[in-house]
Amino acid sequence: MIPTSNRFSTMPTRRQFLRQLTATGALASTALLTSCATGGKFAKPAAKNRREPVKAFCIDFNWGDHGAAEPGLFAQADPQEHVRWYQDLGANVIQTFCVSYNGYAWYPSEVAPVTPSLKHPDFLGDMVKLGHQAGMKVMGYYTLGANPYWEARHPELVHRDDSDYIKIPFTLEYLDYFCRSVADTLKKVAIDGFMVDWVRPPQHKSWLACEREMYRQLLGEKFPASGSPPKDEVLEFDRRAIERAWRHLKRTVHRTRRVVIWTNHPFVDAEKPLWEGHRLLQEVDWVLNESPDAAWLDWLRARVGSETLIVQNLCGWEGHDANLWRQIDTQVFGLYGYAKADAETTLPTDRVPANIKNIKLLREAYHSL
Repeated sequence: MIPTSNRFSTMPTRRQFLRQLTATGALASTALLTSCATGGKFAKPAAKNRREPVKAFCIDFNWGDHGAAEPGLFAQADPQEHVRWYQDLGANVIQTFCVSYNGYAWYPSEVAPVTPSLKHPDFLGDMVKLGHQAGMKVMGYYTLGANPYWEARHPELVHRDDSDYIKIPFTLEYLDYFCRSVADTLKKVAIDGFMVDWVRPPQHKSWLACEREMYRQLLGEKFPASGSPPKDEVLEFDRRAIERAWRHLKRTVHRTRRVVIWTNHPFVDAEKPLWEGHRLLQEVDWVLNESPDAAWLDWLRARVGSETLIVQNLCGWEGHDANLWRQIDTQVFGLYGYAKADAETTLPTDRVPANIKNIKLLREAYHSL
């Protein structure tokens, strides 16, 4: 999930990065235009047994007015008030936080630091209890590709300005910390699953010592003396690094308590080869298309496993138009949206007009489905 306004100028926004990558080779929206012209929907043949559509939303605690939310921002959030908001929206899936982007937990974690001054010390647990009472599933959240708390304590294992917003290589040291945090949550809180955000490799403008060791571990050979591996070897390195991270995560969940694993990457044209035949896409439970470009749905359908649910994001970027839901077969795809929280109310801020418009559209959609 990314900031939704250029007011966050102190952060290198993911939106700008994604637009740069997709500007010259963006997915054509031919499929969408054809579907609209023919009155059709993005879909594959409907399943024999109809299921309840996935209608998910997240009030986003990741970002403040000047970038990443400082620890303690939104600590006054009231689970009862939040669950009522989701009920009014018509959602049946709440996506809230185990550990937000800043690295701080929203429950009494024994691995990650706990968000300071929480008015409700087990915010996540209370959200789960109240959400379940209201008949909703409750999903948590972690960020894989960055964690400012962990980064500050392991500067030798992270990138700085030589990468994009993905800062952390998936070293064994980091995977151990990440998976211990996931296991801690699953043992203590009855979440139905969780989103793992920013599942992408760092940019290889430079290679850290830890990545050179990863190269030996993953490819079985010494890092090239030139300091610049061939492109095909870099691609294979990234594929194997993500596959190893996925194996560790999946094993942790299966050994602790099986729940839905939901990934967001986001996908960009330049990294398409990374995902061809990739084990993660074939095995993950849910996968999100965060982009407003619904042409990614067809691309994903050709690559995910038979049991994987593809979820389309409809709110969060200025380019989103939640009217897209009318063109999506909700027996095939899930629906989702997110909106930055207000620092005072902790509910969606009214200072992002695109989000307000799309929340209104989602409320209409969710209540009609």
